Amino acid sequence: MERKRKRRPGLAARWTDRARRVARWCGGGVRAAWCMAGRRLRPWKPVVLVDARRSRARRLRRMLTRATRTQFRALGVSPPEHLLVVVQRSVQQEQPLASLLQVFEHGDGTRRHVLFLALSVGEESMSDGAVVAVLRQQLHEVVGEALGPLVYTVTCGARPERRPAVVVPLRHQDEAAIPFEDAPPPDDRWAPVDDGRYAVGAER
Repeated sequence: MERKRKRRPGLAARWTDRARRVARWCGGGVRAAWCMAGRRLRPWKPVVLVDARRSRARRLRRMLTRATRTQFRALGVSPPEHLLVVVQRSVQQEQPLASLLQVFEHGDGTRRHVLFLALSVGEESMSDGAVVAVLRQQLHEVVGEALGPLVYTVTCGARPERRPAVVVPLRHQDEAAIPFEDAPPPDDRWAPVDDGRYAVGAER
């Protein structure tokens, strides 16, 4: 039996296939360029929700957004795909906490990070600087996989209190001097003269 020769596609079919491949390649390039332009025009930033008064909420949103961007840039890691920062009056989990990080993973492997920050722990209120400090510490946990395992830690305790210097009181100049017990008798040839400036002796 003679083998049947495969019929080569016609010229129109070949051109159609090439056009599809070119369109697919162009579409991928356009999508990549669009994503890059979107990152430049609309840089990544976390979603920040603050449960406080308007003035403080606005101030904390700016501070937390700026601190998050700066820290990820300084660490040299890519930010997570989605990060939600919630600042609320208190964070509870069996006991009052300063912060709580929760990570949710979908079936396709994408993760969503939710970071809760407390405005007060117990009866102690947190200042804006303290809230930002807690955020910076937790951001290391958010991108822990990108940073890699921790291999070394150096701690430094608080400095000891400086004791006040011992002050020795000075003797008052108006205190009477203690006379010598065996002082020599006065000399008759000298008499004290007081001219208002200093004492001198005059010979008789």
